[in-house]
Amino acid sequence: MLDNLILRRASIAEADKLGKLAFVSWDSSMRHIISPESEEGVAAERAALELSFQLFCITASDAITVAEHDGDLVGWGAREPMSDYISDLWVTPAHQRNGIGRALLAAVEQDIFRAGHDVAVLETHAENGGAIRFYAREGYGIVWRGIKFSRMLGQRIEKVRMEKQLVVTAH
Repeated sequence: MLDNLILRRASIAEADKLGKLAFVSWDSSMRHIISPESEEGVAAERAALELSFQLFCITASDAITVAEHDGDLVGWGAREPMSDYISDLWVTPAHQRNGIGRALLAAVEQDIFRAGHDVAVLETHAENGGAIRFYAREGYGIVWRGIKFSRMLGQRIEKVRMEKQLVVTAH
C-alpha cells in the first residue's frame, strides 16, 4: 500500500473532498456520540459536522498534508500554524491499518520539528480507543484527561491530551 503513496500539501480546491473524507473517517468510529432527540436532528448534526470539516479544510489548506494513493485521496493530517498542536489526522476506513496514518503522522511531526518545536501535542476523544492505541504505539503518552467543549459537536466531550518528544532522524 505504501509503495504508491504520495504525501503532499493540500490544495484549497480539494477542501470539499478532504472535508468529506474526514467526516466519513470520524463517522465510522464516533457516530454514536451524536444523540439529538430525533432522526432529523441526527441528520442535521451530521450535515453540520461535515460542513465544519469542509470549512476547516478551506481555511487551513496550507497546513494540511494529504495522502494520495493511485490518484485517490486516502487521508490527511494537519497542525495548527505556528504551533506544536496536531489538529487532525484522518484516514478513510477502507485504507486504515495500512501505514497511511503512520506516514501522515510522521510528516506532520516533521513539520512541527522544522518549525522549532521539540514536542508534538494532540487531543482525541476519550472513547476513541483505536486512536489512543495508535498514538501510544507511535510514542505518545497521555498527559491529561478531562471534559472540553467541542465547537464542532456543540457539546461537552471527554478528551485525552497526548504528547510526544520529537527527535532528529537521519535520512
